Amino acid sequence: MKIKNVSTMFALVAAVTAPTALAQQSTAPGLADKVKGLFAQPKEDELIEPDLAFKLSVVAKNTNVLHVEVVPANGYYVYKERMRFSIEDGSGVRIKDVKFPGGEMKNDQIFGRTEVFRKTVPVALTLENAAKGKPITLQASYQGCHEKLGVCYPPIDKTVQLTLP
Repeated sequence: MKIKNVSTMFALVAAVTAPTALAQQSTAPGLADKVKGLFAQPKEDELIEPDLAFKLSVVAKNTNVLHVEVVPANGYYVYKERMRFSIEDGSGVRIKDVKFPGGEMKNDQIFGRTEVFRKTVPVALTLENAAKGKPITLQASYQGCHEKLGVCYPPIDKTVQLTLP
């Protein structure tokens, strides 16, 4: 069979490959939008859930050092001065030292001139009275804002339980 033009060819392909009404599967209303939303990036002018705007991860590098990362989403920043860490239920384990990287200075409407982070913030927590196999609970608190909209989230408090290696 010879096809004379491209539009005829597409019409023929569409007719041959189109599913019939009997072969179609129905989905719940809005399900496709929800699934699509799982993989879509938020728009720059949309607020997202606090746990997505500021992600926290904690890894025990060794018995005496915890590696903490606070990761602001694209278009967000977190305040250095609003980051706090403490050990609860650690049977005498305490934080001896906290090391932050350098951030950038910002003239903030609420806090004035302050240091912020717009990218991943690696924080090293040095522990004292730590012992291998000891379970501890890290309390982390931090606060940040959406840069473009100027909306600040309330302080976020997280609890992370781990066992020292």
